[in-house]
Amino acid sequence: MPANRPTTGLERARRRRERRTLIAIVGALILVGVAVTYAAAYVTGLAPGSKPPAPPASCVRTTPPPAPQSLFTLNVYNASKDQGVAKRTAAALRSRDFTVGAVSNDPYGEQLDGVGELRFGAAGAAYAKQYVLPLFPGATLQQDGRTGTSVDVVLGGDAPSVSEGTPTPTQTLPADCAQYE
Repeated sequence: MPANRPTTGLERARRRRERRTLIAIVGALILVGVAVTYAAAYVTGLAPGSKPPAPPASCVRTTPPPAPQSLFTLNVYNASKDQGVAKRTAAALRSRDFTVGAVSNDPYGEQLDGVGELRFGAAGAAYAKQYVLPLFPGATLQQDGRTGTSVDVVLGGDAPSVSEGTPTPTQTLPADCAQYE
């Protein structure tokens, strides 16, 4: 075909179709390439929004939840004839991760013969029943007008001795787990 030959409308339409087809094929190939690259980056963990690989089970550090005993304060009072009961009981409660406030003789000056009393306000009722009463079974529950979460343990003559708790063990991880910290 001579170069200067006039083109007909059909030939121009055919060339436009070929050009559009070529553009569509190149566009589709580019999209496939981008998708494959993103998928490879996602699998290797380099894509934005992808999660890092999970550490093996031997490298997961388990931290105990905060002790619920630290959410309220225990005041320990002696209402028995024995001396030093409140001090010994307070030390044992501290070793069990309780937050201990006042340690003294009963501020009401009562002498109790039974196990004792647990005094608390409306906000501390759940703490007294769930965490303190199991340590002093048989103690009388007495709700007073206080607004805070503190609980008073008033020890009577038959109060059980509370044993000291064991400290929470620390966890060491294997040396090959350093990359996950």
